[in-house]
Amino acid sequence: MENTHKSEHLDKKKILTVALILFVITALHYFTPIRDKQFHDMFRRLYYIPIILGSFWFGIRGGISIPILAGFLFAPHVLFQWREFPTHEIDQYLEILIFMTVGIVTGFAAEKEKSQRIKYQQAAKNLGISYKKLQDQTIELMEKEQQLIRADRLATMGELAAGLTHEIKNPLGSILGAAEIIKDDYLPNEKKHEFLEIMIKEVNRLNKVISNFLSFAKVKVPSFKPSNINDVLNSVKDLVEFRLQKENIRVEIGLDKDLKDMLIDAEQLKQALLNIVLNSVQSMKNGGILKISTQVISSDSSDKGTDKAESSDMDRQRLVEIIISDTGCGIPKENLTHIFNPFFTTREEGTGLGLAITKRIIEDHSGNISVESEEGKGASFRVRVPMNRAQGAEGK
Repeated sequence: MENTHKSEHLDKKKILTVALILFVITALHYFTPIRDKQFHDMFRRLYYIPIILGSFWFGIRGGISIPILAGFLFAPHVLFQWREFPTHEIDQYLEILIFMTVGIVTGFAAEKEKSQRIKYQQAAKNLGISYKKLQDQTIELMEKEQQLIRADRLATMGELAAGLTHEIKNPLGSILGAAEIIKDDYLPNEKKHEFLEIMIKEVNRLNKVISNFLSFAKVKVPSFKPSNINDVLNSVKDLVEFRLQKENIRVEIGLDKDLKDMLIDAEQLKQALLNIVLNSVQSMKNGGILKISTQVISSDSSDKGTDKAESSDMDRQRLVEIIISDTGCGIPKENLTHIFNPFFTTREEGTGLGLAITKRIIEDHSGNISVESEEGKGASFRVRVPMNRAQGAEGK
């Protein structure tokens, strides 16, 4: 609408420009004495300026209408002031015919050039649209390829995990039991007692790594049932309540009270959100503030800052957004793109699987997870899950 208004305003300015030039040239003719023939010859040639301008600006319409107007303005001058010079009078009538010829030829040329320009612009626009589609299809293809590679890796890891579970965990159980028995033979202040404590601690850590690895590698299909995400978050808060008090961490809850039940796997989501909360707690060594909130947003506002693995099911839907933020040490910028990768960790006792498991669970719910962080000021995890799932998903 604004562009149309600007175009109309520009056309009016062009019309006024052409009209002004025509009337100025005509006035010069009428007010210049006939004896100054050389000036009249020059003024007559000046008519070609508005004729050519109008033809270029308005095409064939300008090429016809402006020469007619020029002839209409110029003819009375020839008829009444040059009748005493018949030879010159004929020349000037012929000049009016040349006005028409120049205007029509220039108008046709301008019209053709404009038509070609529009054609090329449309072709360029179509090419741009085709390129964008090709780009989107390429990105989609690459994402699907990555998903296939990831699924293949998970399948391989699952088979490997299933085969090695008992082979590793059984000896670990024996080592742990033997170490605990032997430890009782030594006093707490003895060196061997300390070594056995280290052994027990490391065996427990290794056992935890194996359990997390199994949890990550074993693909468990979500069981979707009507549940409320607020209840899931309250359950997570209850699980870490004691640790929060111990670590001097204050919790600020801002849950959307109008949030309705939706089809989710409550247990899996609890595990996913618990992993995020624990990650936040571990980053606040000297206490701090943990903020947890929920809200309903539209899918349009989910485009910015989301993980690329989001499902197409999220398009044109309403989403539940869960934000878990902390005032901890934050995440270095170079680590932000890696924190959801399996086995990536910056903690000595970490397994690097907690957030990877979280990401997979969120994606199994057709959602996405993203993180924003400023080192030294904290981190903010943003989880988005579609509210409306196909009813057929229930109970899968």
